[in-house]
Amino acid sequence: MKRTVAALMAAIILLSGVFQAGCSGTAGKPPESKPSKEAPKAQEQPPGQKPPEQRPPAVKPGQYFPLALGTVWEYLGEGNEYASFTREVIFTAGNRAQVREDNGGTVMAVIYEVTDEAATRVFSQGEVYDRVNLLDRPQSERTVILKAPLQVGTKWKDPNGEREIVDVNAAVNTPAGKFEKCIKVKIGGKDSTLYEYYREGVGLVKREFISGETRVTSTLKKFSPGKG
Repeated sequence: MKRTVAALMAAIILLSGVFQAGCSGTAGKPPESKPSKEAPKAQEQPPGQKPPEQRPPAVKPGQYFPLALGTVWEYLGEGNEYASFTREVIFTAGNRAQVREDNGGTVMAVIYEVTDEAATRVFSQGEVYDRVNLLDRPQSERTVILKAPLQVGTKWKDPNGEREIVDVNAAVNTPAGKFEKCIKVKIGGKDSTLYEYYREGVGLVKREFISGETRVTSTLKKFSPGKG
């Protein structure tokens, strides 16, 4: 029974899912005037024309999905004995990172790949208790966790349904503190809905699984950044 429940939590994880001089002169003579050096004037806009807008640099998915070596997240769960779990980045290479996820019932090895366009899960395997480097394993899946542009309305397909960014200014209270300006992602399944909240520079701060009367949440308890 314990392994069955643990397997259920692993399924939820896979459904989900770890960013600055004066002038001088001689006596009796007036000081010689010298041409003044004026600073160049700023270019003036024609009357009635607004100055060009300065656009901020685009925010990239990797800023909300930090994967530096040694990064650790601890989550407090409610609604299921396996909703509490830890994540740790144990290997990195290029734009890939291997995360060890332990929920007390099983240990998963998950590999993520981060580009300017997306944060993607490319490999996952359960029952991996040894710290073995699997980064050279062939890609076994391609589940996009976060996708640019990071703005409300961005949608993409998921193996279990559809993902959509529904908020970019969400506030989340967690045991680790209050996080504002979070990105909220909705993952819609056939009989369930999963919400994930990501904070720039931290990553996942909350996950909420809803299916009928069942509600399982995991909220950030402690975050330790790695070597980035």
